This record gives sequence, structure tokens and C-alpha cells, in this order.
Amino acid sequence: MKDQQLIFKPSLGLVDLKFLTVSTFVLLFSETYAKGQLLAAVGRDANSQIYPFAWAVVHKENTDTWAWFLQKLKNDLNLGNGDGFTLVSDRQKGLLIAVDAELPNIEHRMCARHIYGNLRKLHPNKPQMKKLFWSVIESHNEADYKVSLKELEEYDKEVYADLMARRPETCSRAYFSTTPCCEDALNNNSESYNRTLEKARAMPLVEMLETMRRLAMKRIDLRKKIVKNYKGKFSLKVTKMIASETKYRKYCKSLPGPTGEFEVTEDGIRYAVDMREKTCSCRRWDLTGIPCRHALRVVLDEKKTYKTDNLVSDWYLTSKWQHQYSDSIRPVRGIKFWVPCGDSTIQAPPRDISKGRKKKPQQRIKGVNESPKKGKKVTGHNRVMHCSRCGFPKHNSSKCPNAGVPCKPRPPKKQKTTISHDEVAVDLGEGPSQTQQTQT
Repeated sequence: MKDQQLIFKPSLGLVDLKFLTVSTFVLLFSETYAKGQLLAAVGRDANSQIYPFAWAVVHKENTDTWAWFLQKLKNDLNLGNGDGFTLVSDRQKGLLIAVDAELPNIEHRMCARHIYGNLRKLHPNKPQMKKLFWSVIESHNEADYKVSLKELEEYDKEVYADLMARRPETCSRAYFSTTPCCEDALNNNSESYNRTLEKARAMPLVEMLETMRRLAMKRIDLRKKIVKNYKGKFSLKVTKMIASETKYRKYCKSLPGPTGEFEVTEDGIRYAVDMREKTCSCRRWDLTGIPCRHALRVVLDEKKTYKTDNLVSDWYLTSKWQHQYSDSIRPVRGIKFWVPCGDSTIQAPPRDISKGRKKKPQQRIKGVNESPKKGKKVTGHNRVMHCSRCGFPKHNSSKCPNAGVPCKPRPPKKQKTTISHDEVAVDLGEGPSQTQQTQT
């Protein structure tokens, strides 16, 4: 029954995928009036751009539906127990339970924006809280993390206690794994993908899924053309990040140590750089796989020994970027060519009665000739004033120039008449009724 109630549309299994995000979007199908939710999994390509590869429609977001979705995802992408993979999501209770059961060894990061939203609701009117919170999240190493956390505690102990209850180490870069070469602490990829589906989510179920599939095909084809004409060794993002970090390496000074090790000073703070292991104590190089300003300073001082191209992670190679878009989704024939499946019908999922106040029903769609916005009050726009005394336009009775003219008699009020049920039932004889017309 569960497979009949849930609809799954896998797109394409990615090679060398290590970073993915999952999210849920609320759906409302206008044709069938059936509410549901769309579960989606989005990955990153070598240029750190969105790559959607799995989505499913479920009747409700809970532990069972998330477990079913993750099982399909795990089998299609060969995730195993999650070793070497990273997942970013919000703190939905059913998702947390399903991830622990299906992918126990995966690195599960929590979206920092959702946590900040919860803190802002609990502690409004705290102008410094935002800056201190993001300082904790964006700390790349434990030393900066502890300093930022202490500043937050000194500012407000209640905010500090609520943040610690939500385990900030799950959304702070200081504790992220270096395997996926990604420092993201946000679920922005899923949110961006949700915005691209704004029109599709208002369509009927089958039409929505077909639109999502075609959008994915269009995305792959567009990226394939971009990658084909690109000649660099690494993706566009790497080129921009290296150019940005190169501007700051002039403020650093390097001091050689043992073979391949250097001590780099920036703003009075010393960092240990290991060129052989491709690590730096600031952990920016470790997390992103792209040389930081400290490593680039060593490259500048040791031009004969080190080159920037040899220090970038293989995840960003243009060859991998091209490989990810070398294949696409196979085309699907239209409804005209679909083979009938017989008399069996798919049962609609049970509708759960949600708690709380009911939402207002969807407004009626305006017709072609109707005004898009119609006010509740009748305005005087395009109306000509008439005098109640003489009946002439463009003045009222208080400024009437015809003072001697008697007032215009008002029409008599209409009297209410009651009609008996027998009179209502009599045919008015104005032609056949709608039922008679259909019978003829």
C-alpha cells in the first residue's frame, strides 16, 4: 500500500557525489484538491551548483515517508551506511529518526538558518544576537568557535543556553568533516530549487511531475553546453575563489619550517601550513579543498617549488564537471502513447485532519474580462454628480443655481411581495428547462 500511495521520480545517479541536501515543500494540487508534500534531494556539482536528482510526493511528512524516501535514495546512489557522505537538512523530527536508522554513519549537518529563526522567535528585539550567532556558525576552527561562543554567553545567557540545547556543533564549520570539500551550513540549495518549482507545484499531480522532469532535462542540457565551451583546468567557482583569496595574501608573511611546513602570520596570529598534506590550521583549505590565503602566500614565496593548480582538490576538476553532465534523463513519450493499465485504480492516500485553525479556502480565479483587483467599496471613479433638486449634472442641491425649481420627486419605494411555493413551482413558459434541453 505504501508504494501505491507514494510517487517517486528518480532522475539520474551521480558519480563522485559526496554532498547532498534534502528538504520538503508543501503542495496543493488545484485540480484534485488533494494536499500533499514534495520531498526532494539536491546535490552539488563540481562548480557548487544545484543538481536535483530525486523527488517524491507523499501525503504527509513523517518518519515512515522519510524512511521510504531515504531507502530509495540509498539504493539508487549506493550510499551504504553513509560513510564519506554529508547531508544537510532542517531539524524535522521524522527526518532525524529516519536518517539515524537508514544512514547511521553519514555526517548530518543542521541548517543554521532554521536554528537562527527559532532563536529569533524566542528572543526578539536582540540586535546583537544575529552577529554573534553567525560568528559562531562561521568559525572554521575550534579556537574561533570557543571565542565566539563566549562572546554570545556574555551578551545573553538565555540565548546561549537555548543555542547549546540545539547542539551548535552540528551547524558550525569548526566541526565539519573535510571529506566532502564543502563548508555549507545552510539548506539554501533546496530552498533555491523550491523557488524554481513555484509554477509546477500549482499543477495537477502528473503534470507537475512531468514538468519537474523536463526542467531537470533542460538544466542538464544548459550546463552541458557551458561545460563544453569551458577551457580551464578547474571549475569557475575555484577560479573566482582563488582570485579573491590572492588579494589578501599580501597581508601575510611566511616562515619556512621542516620540509613542506611553513608558519604564516596574519594580523599577529600564526598559522601552521602543511603543503604536503594540503592543510592549514585556519581549516579553510581543509574544508573547501581550495588553497587559503596562507597557502597562497607560501606559493608566492616558493614559486619554484609549489604551483596553485597542484593544491586544489580533484573534486573541482573540469573533467569531473564534464563527466557529471555527460548523461541526461531519457525522454518519455506523451500520454497519447501510454499503455492502459487495466481497470485497477490507485487508491488515494488517507487525509489526516490537521490540528489548529483551518486555513482560508483558495480564492476563486478571476475571469479574463474581470478586474484583477476588486475593492469592497464602490468608488466614485468615472461617475458624474447630479443635483437632487433639478436633476442637472455637475453640481449638488446645496449649490443649485435653479433655486426656484421645485425638488424632483423621488420614485416610490418598492413594496416587498411574498410569493407562495405554488407560484414558484409554476413553469414561466420561457422555453424548455436545462434538463429538457439535455434530453432533447
